[in-house]
Amino acid sequence: MKGITPIISIIILLLITIGLAAAAWTFMGSYMSSITEKVIDRTTQKCITDTQDGSQDVMAIIHNIGTSTINIERDIVIMEPSTDTVITDASWTNLTNAAITEIKSGDFAKVTIDCCGGTGEDSCPKTCSFTILLAGRPYDIGYYCPGS
Repeated sequence: MKGITPIISIIILLLITIGLAAAAWTFMGSYMSSITEKVIDRTTQKCITDTQDGSQDVMAIIHNIGTSTINIERDIVIMEPSTDTVITDASWTNLTNAAITEIKSGDFAKVTIDCCGGTGEDSCPKTCSFTILLAGRPYDIGYYCPGS
């Protein structure tokens, strides 16, 4: 009996160690998956003139570098940081200017946001700043639009 007790205790310690390692592996796997699932990169930002009304807009090219498709309406919120106003009239297109509702993993999209905020104010020549919120992470877009 004296020779079996250390063997049983070693087996119990090994089982506890393996159980803790499996729990840590499972936790880290789901944690890392949630971090890399929906991630974007802003590749280009510039000021453009709206062809319909001549106002200044900010256009950014967004690259989905995450592992899953981003549904624009459900997953993305665009805010103007200075006023905490949610921007609802952003225009989302693919690189050939066709309207889109989602950005597949690895794809690019263009978002165009009215620099004046659609208010018709005379203060359009300014630095336009917006924040894209995706999966709880902020992505800042900012560009100086000199006005027309």
